[in-house]
Parts: sequence; C-alpha cells; structure tokens
Amino acid sequence: MKPRNREINIFNLSMLDVICGSLGTFILLMIILLPYYKKDNIDYQQEIQQIQQQLDASRQQSQEALSRASAAENQAQSALERAQSAEQRAARAEQMLTKTFLVIYIRWNTPNQDVDLHVVDPYGAEFFYQKKTFPGRAGELSEDSQVGPGNEVWEIKDAPSGRYQIYANLFARRGNTANPTVKGRIFFRDGSKPLPEIVLTEEKTKKPIGVVTVKDDGTVQFSW
Repeated sequence: MKPRNREINIFNLSMLDVICGSLGTFILLMIILLPYYKKDNIDYQQEIQQIQQQLDASRQQSQEALSRASAAENQAQSALERAQSAEQRAARAEQMLTKTFLVIYIRWNTPNQDVDLHVVDPYGAEFFYQKKTFPGRAGELSEDSQVGPGNEVWEIKDAPSGRYQIYANLFARRGNTANPTVKGRIFFRDGSKPLPEIVLTEEKTKKPIGVVTVKDDGTVQFSW
C-alpha cells in the first residue's frame, strides 16, 4: 500500500495568514473610524436642518416684505387718488372764484304806481315783466311788483363776463301824478353797491340807471 502524502503546503498557509491579517486590520480600522463617520453624518444632518431653518426664515421675511410692499403700494395709490381728488376740488374752487353772481334790486315808494326793472345781458337779451326768463339762458326777473310802493329783483347765479345794462321804466301812474324816485342796490361776489337814484318823469319810457361790467376773473366794475 502506498503511504499518504502528509506534506503541508506552506504557500497556502501563508496566503491564508495574509488574508486573515488584512481582514483583521480592516475590521480594526472600521471599529476605530466608525464613530467618526457617524459623527460627521450627524453634523451634516444638523447643518442641513440649520440651513433649512434659515431658508424658511428667509421665505417668511420675503413674504412679510412683499406684504409690506403691497400695503405701501396700496397706501401710495390711495394717497395719489386723494391728491387727485383734492386737485380737482381745488380746480373747481378756483373756477368758482372766477365767477360772480349778480342780484339787482330796485324799489320805489309812490303809491299805486307801477315801475318796471329792465336788464339787458351781454348777449342782448332784455329781461323785464314780459320776458322774465329766456330758454337756455341764465338770469331771471324773480320779483315783479305792479302796485307801489314796490320792488323788483333780477338775479343770475353765474354771471357770464360782459356788460349788463340796467333801466327803470314808469309803466303806469294809476292816478298818482308824483314822479317816483327809484333807488336800489346791486349784490355780487365781493360785496354790494348802491345804485344811483333816478327820478322817472315820463310814462313808458326807459331811463338808464347804469352799467355793470363783469370781468373774466369775476370782478365787477360799475359805470353810472
């Protein structure tokens, strides 16, 4: 019988030793280094959380800034609208300052007599008892007395610029032979002024009292 070969392969045992030694070294390094890798991972997670929190805070601040900007824009628009409204009111007020009203008033004291007020506006329209108003035109003979003592009134709210001629007419004596004295006053934006007194001596004859001139700026001039 042939004896068994009990020769041990030295090469195989040496390689096994090398592998086992390397594996042991790797395991030892992993045991040593593993805590550091875990710590770095935790640090990174904390840093990510901090960055996320900063991003959330930045988004919140941006949203608040946008809200404030929108509110400021709304306030600016509202302020602009108020300024435009005030400007329009100022323009209307300024326009009103260039206008004046006129109220022409006359009176007489002689009993029974009828005295008529006549006013001719800048366009040639003559207001009196038969034409107290004109369609589409400002101005009105608002008071007409037919039996003295009496008074008559002509008025206009926004008087156009130009000349306004004022007359008085003794329409009827009605048995009273006295010559009536006509007095009066004109009222306007800046005050009032008495009209010159006149005496009427003839029936149905207009006698001029004076002329009122309204300027473009609403001021009034008088010519007696």
